[in-house]
Amino acid sequence: MAKSDKVAAVAEIAEQFVASVVGSAGQLCTKPGLLLVPAGSGVIDALASVVLPEPAPLLNDSIAAGFRRALDAAAGHDGVEVLTRTPASGDDADLAPAPALLRTTAAAVIADPDALVSEMFGPAALVAEYDDDAQLVAVAKLLEGQLTATIVAEEGDAVVRELLPVLATKAGRVLWNQWPTGVSVTWAQQHGGPYPATTAVGTTSVGTAAITRFLRPVAYQNVPDALLPAALQEANPLDIPRRVDGVLHP
Repeated sequence: MAKSDKVAAVAEIAEQFVASVVGSAGQLCTKPGLLLVPAGSGVIDALASVVLPEPAPLLNDSIAAGFRRALDAAAGHDGVEVLTRTPASGDDADLAPAPALLRTTAAAVIADPDALVSEMFGPAALVAEYDDDAQLVAVAKLLEGQLTATIVAEEGDAVVRELLPVLATKAGRVLWNQWPTGVSVTWAQQHGGPYPATTAVGTTSVGTAAITRFLRPVAYQNVPDALLPAALQEANPLDIPRRVDGVLHP
């Protein structure tokens, strides 16, 4: 890749990441909260140069207060510094906290994951630089259950074959060179993940498979046909596809 193409790619990554973080004032459940970048990649500088939006009101004062507490705790942690932040001003500063990006290292995250890998529900995220692929995989392994995980890479990158299966155990949706905000109501949509991302790890809350959240299987054994629900009667009055002795009948 030519140098100019690499610079453009880094700038695009930074811009799209920021857009995903601050969209809807950072209040989407799939907002990325932690970004791991290789040291010396230029992503940190690109992020620092992205213009963050003006503060926007959060849903209520309780959410705004919770966001401020989480952001202040992360920013005050040893080894963490503010990378960029929109200046807060005006009478609405309490309800409209300033968007911010924080900077740290993968080593700091590994040393204290409980403090640094914690949700900031609002327009902020933590960016951590890693020195080698082993650090990247180590951070992935210590993550709790997530709704999503994104890999920004090329297919031939060596770490991908190790990283991908790790993230599949940590998130309900693993994205390749795409950002996680945005959920579509489709057959393939998966919106859930390992605990604590959800308490219903076997299903999704969005998409056609979400109906399983509201279903409970019941078996009728040796019940007379006339007493069975219509969907189970031999005549199949609802004309629905079903399996009989394992054979699918349209």
